[in-house]
Amino acid sequence: MKWTQTIYAKLTAGLVVILLSVGLLYTISVTYLSQQLHQAATQELNRHLAKNLVDDKRIVHDGSIDIKAMKKTFMEYMSINPSIEIYYLDLTGKILSYSADPGQVKRDTISLLPIRKFLEGKVMLPLLGDDPRSHHAQKTFSVTPLPDKITPEGYLYVVLRGEDLTQAEQAKSQQYILSLIAPGLLGSLSLGLLIGLFLFRRVSLRLRNLQEKVTAFAESGYQQPQLLQHRADRNPGDEITELDNRFNQMSQHIAGQWSALKQQDQLRREMIASISHDLRTPLASAQGYLETLSLKADTLTDKEKSQYLSIAIKQTRRLQTLIDQLFELVKLEARDTEITFEAFSILELVYDVVSKFSLKARQKNIQLIVDEHAQDIQVTADIGLIERVLDNLIDNALQYTPENGKIWLEVTAEENQKTRVSVNDQGKGIAHGERQLIFERFHRADNPQRSSTGHAGLGLAIVKKIIELHQQKIWVDSEPGQGSRFSFTLSAIK
Repeated sequence: MKWTQTIYAKLTAGLVVILLSVGLLYTISVTYLSQQLHQAATQELNRHLAKNLVDDKRIVHDGSIDIKAMKKTFMEYMSINPSIEIYYLDLTGKILSYSADPGQVKRDTISLLPIRKFLEGKVMLPLLGDDPRSHHAQKTFSVTPLPDKITPEGYLYVVLRGEDLTQAEQAKSQQYILSLIAPGLLGSLSLGLLIGLFLFRRVSLRLRNLQEKVTAFAESGYQQPQLLQHRADRNPGDEITELDNRFNQMSQHIAGQWSALKQQDQLRREMIASISHDLRTPLASAQGYLETLSLKADTLTDKEKSQYLSIAIKQTRRLQTLIDQLFELVKLEARDTEITFEAFSILELVYDVVSKFSLKARQKNIQLIVDEHAQDIQVTADIGLIERVLDNLIDNALQYTPENGKIWLEVTAEENQKTRVSVNDQGKGIAHGERQLIFERFHRADNPQRSSTGHAGLGLAIVKKIIELHQQKIWVDSEPGQGSRFSFTLSAIK
């Protein structure tokens, strides 16, 4: 990345533009305010200049204007004080006489509005009036009526800052302002620039560090969130720190998801291998017996034919059961199953399911009972799906409980309006390393009967999905050689 494309360069350019704009605005403001202050002070100091001029030179004699004395006064004052210009106006503002050179006066009349405001004495200074030497410029002035306020015949209009003085003053004032203000202004702007560059540097460095962390995280294949460990000693609490914290959390979440995806991919591979085996075994068995019947039908006895058909049918039923479980699990994971919540007695449902499996339990000499302390609790859930949960848990317990063993179910009230249902068996238990995987698809505890049971490890995965759809929890407590307890919760009705 080019330096000009960095945030630091852009912030620096922005700061320079801002400081230059502030400096220019400050210079213009100071120049304007100093001029206004000077004009106000000059006008206030010479407010009565026109009146004093009339009184001192006795331009008015016996209530009338002495034109000859007025012209003499004009000449004397222009030679003594070249910074002023004197004009004699009639009552309409027309210029009748003046002290300037004839070729320099460009106006014939002067606006009377500023003159009237000045004579009223209630206006804030500086008050500008028309400059006879310009069509557009305005200057500070002093004015007085002639011969007096009672019977005025005209006005003595004195421009306090003549054209020559204005030009000279502007040149000097600019030099003065530059010599006085420029060093302080440049120093303050330079100091502000240095401070701004220092602060921007700190901010840009933190952003660069974060960018380097993000890059390193991406280059690691989104698998090493430890590259984004937060430094608590670096300006805690501001937006960049918060962004760093959030990115740390996001990186850990992404790394966890990536790990989960890899695990899911591994499970998918295992699932494909497992399902291929579980589908192939009953299919190959059924196909083999049917082909034997087809090829050797003339040589087989009726008893053998019946036996072969029975085995083929049994294998096709195993195949059908596996396919049904696969479709059920896919449907649950796709959330296509609609849950219908209703109130029912969980104890009654438990007794119904136990009755369903009683015959199968007796055939294996397994005692299947409901605990005598089980509580009759009203819960709200999808009764059909919860029955499916109990079916799978009891069927799973029957597979792993040896003959003459015992399976018992418990129903217990828990805190926070929860009801716990447990299925206990006296099987061989589950190793510690397998407890986290017991509810995964196609995972089964090691069982020598796995090839003959017809179970592909989908029952517990289906149970987990159903409980998750109810926003409840399911877990297993087990010790090797001491059996297992599968428990899940349901929402109880108050």
